[in-house]
Amino acid sequence: MAHYVIRVKGDLSPELTGVFPSLTADREPAQTVLHGELEDQSALAGVLNHLDTLGITIVEVVQVPPSS
Repeated sequence: MAHYVIRVKGDLSPELTGVFPSLTADREPAQTVLHGELEDQSALAGVLNHLDTLGITIVEVVQVPPSS
């Protein structure tokens, strides 16, 4: 598993962020930051595809290195 941070444009509603139960949503001005553990690259691709299907603009995707 890897920890990812996905920054998207806009303030996503709890209904929208609820679609991604493995991710936590933090709202910032004009953006929402989704972050959490995803099983693999396929799971990440699934989240990104779902956001795209919903018409949500993805601003940034970062894989956070594991803490040692």
